[in-house]
Amino acid sequence: MTIRRIDRLCQLLNQQLLDGDLKPGDKLPSERQLALRFETSRPLVREALQQLKGLGIIESRQGGGTYVCQNYAEPAGSPLSSLLGQRQDPVRLNAELLEYRITIEARCAALAAERATVDDLQRLDLAYQHLRKAHQQRDLDAEAQADARFHLAIAAASHNRVFLQTLQGLFGLLKNNVITNIGGLSSHPDIRARLMGQHARLFEAIYQRKPEAAQTAIEEHLAYVSEFSDQLNRERQRLRGTG
Repeated sequence: MTIRRIDRLCQLLNQQLLDGDLKPGDKLPSERQLALRFETSRPLVREALQQLKGLGIIESRQGGGTYVCQNYAEPAGSPLSSLLGQRQDPVRLNAELLEYRITIEARCAALAAERATVDDLQRLDLAYQHLRKAHQQRDLDAEAQADARFHLAIAAASHNRVFLQTLQGLFGLLKNNVITNIGGLSSHPDIRARLMGQHARLFEAIYQRKPEAAQTAIEEHLAYVSEFSDQLNRERQRLRGTG
């Protein structure tokens, strides 16, 4: 039971990062304040913080205090960071990233449909509503951010910390354009509508606890993103050729 409570507390603290309540460089509340906030004991808080330190999410600094790591998304010198820093063949890199996402997120979606708690579903619902609102307001920047948070909420609901940490690093590095391609959708409202419909089906499959439907929904969604990305790249190449 203690281990489960520690894991749950780690998830709650990590969720504050997903929600943007805590950002890289922010100082965490004291152990006492965290224990009061989450209605638990200070030893459990201390153990949860140690786990998060081991994952490279938070760090203790000289002079006192615990902080969210500045590079919590992904170390600047990591292989992934170095790969994304290369400018050769960005079209191929984008395709490879989407292949990677399909593999990882398909399993995340299926696990989320199986394992999501009531709290997980509430957070997923909130993330989905934020995505719908941004879509309706045609705010592309907000939609891109909400898109990423929706997918991360699914990863969190999978209760697989390796999947969650991996996707956090990937999304943290790519921010809001390469992965979702939202930035290229302003002149394609029909495609934005189709993507929103795909998100709706994915959300419903997880909420109704249908693992196979959830996996199929996200595979179809990311395959469509890949198809649109290819189309967008062809359009750009054509425009460059006629410029």
